[in-house]
Amino acid sequence: MGRVVRIASPLVALAILAVILYNATLVDRVPPTIEKVYLSQPLPGDDHTGQTLTTIDIRFSKPVRTGTVERRFTITPDVVGTWSWEGQRVAVFTPSHKLAPSTKFTVHLATGFEDLVGNVANTGIDAWVFRTVGPPAVKAFQPADGTRDVAVDSPIKVTFDRLMDTASVAAALRLSPAIAYTLAWSGPVLVVTPARGLEFAMTYTLTIGSAATDTDGTGLPPVDITFTTVSSSLVALSTVPAANVSGVSVRTPIAVVFDSPVDPDSIGAAFQITPPVAGDVRVLDLPDDTKPAQHEASPTPAGGGHVLLFSPGAPLAAHTTYTVTLRPVVHALGQPSQLGAAQTWSFTTGQPAQIAQNQIAFLSGRSGIVNVWLMNPDGTNARQLTSELLPVTAFDVSGDGANLVYAVGGQVRRMRVDGSDLTTVTQAGRYEYAPAFTPDGNAIVLGRRDASGADLGYWRIPLLPGLQERQLTPDGAPPLGSVSLGGDGLATTAGASPWGRRLAFSPDGRELLLVGSDGGVRLVDLPATASAPAPVVTRLPLSADSAPIWVARDATFYLVARPDQTTPSALYAIRPGASPTRLFIAAGSVTASADGQVAALDVADAPGVLYASRPDHEPTTLAADPAYAARSPVFAPDGSQILFARVAAGQTDHSGGLWVVGPDGSGLRQLAPDGAYPRWLP
Repeated sequence: MGRVVRIASPLVALAILAVILYNATLVDRVPPTIEKVYLSQPLPGDDHTGQTLTTIDIRFSKPVRTGTVERRFTITPDVVGTWSWEGQRVAVFTPSHKLAPSTKFTVHLATGFEDLVGNVANTGIDAWVFRTVGPPAVKAFQPADGTRDVAVDSPIKVTFDRLMDTASVAAALRLSPAIAYTLAWSGPVLVVTPARGLEFAMTYTLTIGSAATDTDGTGLPPVDITFTTVSSSLVALSTVPAANVSGVSVRTPIAVVFDSPVDPDSIGAAFQITPPVAGDVRVLDLPDDTKPAQHEASPTPAGGGHVLLFSPGAPLAAHTTYTVTLRPVVHALGQPSQLGAAQTWSFTTGQPAQIAQNQIAFLSGRSGIVNVWLMNPDGTNARQLTSELLPVTAFDVSGDGANLVYAVGGQVRRMRVDGSDLTTVTQAGRYEYAPAFTPDGNAIVLGRRDASGADLGYWRIPLLPGLQERQLTPDGAPPLGSVSLGGDGLATTAGASPWGRRLAFSPDGRELLLVGSDGGVRLVDLPATASAPAPVVTRLPLSADSAPIWVARDATFYLVARPDQTTPSALYAIRPGASPTRLFIAAGSVTASADGQVAALDVADAPGVLYASRPDHEPTTLAADPAYAARSPVFAPDGSQILFARVAAGQTDHSGGLWVVGPDGSGLRQLAPDGAYPRWLP
């Protein structure tokens, strides 16, 4: 027996220890607690303010016996409601009726509720307080009530203090004067978007009546706001490129010229271009050579300019139509004015020219600004060479057809015909005009004025390194003001443009006949080398109407001029070392073919091209038409046709197109609908 007791005692001890360990580790003795009390529909940012249809939710630390909770729950003032549960851990008390608005409620939950194993809670809810909302209200309007000078593209936003019944708000909203609009919601924020934008200088009233309710059905007290839009619009005067033009340079900028300075802070999203084009946008004012020291264009970071410029980051695609939309986000600088409506236009690029030989080059404003264009001899495949924002006033093409030099805004620039290698020849502090290549293509001759506008005459600018520029004449440079040559790029008189090419070389480059800005004719004997004495300038007793030409067959210069103001102008032959010889009455311009045929203009009687098989023969009138006057004749390289421009009678700055006619008067036809100062390149 003793042995049994000795054996049983340890077993009993082990059993007692097992019971103790079981109770300590597996039996739940932790009472439930309350983790959170919350409303199902609180106001944003306020957990203790609820809408009148809210529920009161209680989350416990563990599942509980639902009845022990429901019996101990009270709310003051008393509220009748029903219970639902989410997995016995979340109790949801739903009031049977809408809660009273603008009322304070206190939630209580007494201790003693139990978890599923009977653990009794020793804490409850002493006093958890919330309030119900009053009627819905508008927290903010954009624009605010009474605002003036509101942009016509400004959004109209109404921010409520809670979620609203969207259908009831839509039915209760009125905008006066009545316009079409759409509504869009983002939570409690309503955006009203007019279908066609707001009108300028208009006072609008937005009203929301009492039929509008929140999501609980509580009515909104009637509200209204009044605002007034800006009084005037920013007007886009022109675009570059112009609408629907074809053959535009792939290096073109995209620009809009406005009637007022533009606020640089408003331009970031101004352009939408399809196909998409990467680039940068800036505001600037264009150069103006009508006043001294005004020919540098510069961005205006502290203020605005009249030109909104988009510069593509790379050349555009050839033979591609681009659509540009100017969005109505652009504002005037320092005044309540903005672009009235979006503007959309399209243009089509051409193929860059590789060489200009056997082509017709001419000035045209068809892209919106006068630039140099090139086309086939039959008028097809017109494409833009230069892409300036100011009118190009003169140009010349090198003998190999690969390089172009031109003048724009008092600056001379040089580039390859395909648009690459663009450089500005003119140095700062100068105005330069009327450039022309020397016969060997190694230099440019141009007219120059200094920063004050003083006449510095004509200069030879070498294109080869290591050589110095040289003054050829002391005076005669074209005047300031070339930016005024707008429209189609035509001067109003039949003669040479004040800023056009006004000189001719002998083939060896030793003799130069030059017409100055005063009409004076200067024969310049050039030195054979840069180290030779200065050029010899002989002033001839003539006042020229045209630019001169050189006829190799006769070794003679020709130009239209007059000896005095009382004598009719005529065609003159000028041989170096001899006195000028008067040939026949003519006016305007003169041209010659390689075999010595000469054509000039006569606008005194019948407007037309005058032609003479030889300078000593009587001329024959060609292409006479009383509706037009002829301008700028040039022979085809083979002499078979005469190319000339026409202007409408009584509107001499407006191009009537480029035409060709045979030397015998046959084959008159139009090549282009516009154009000025054409050159038929060999």
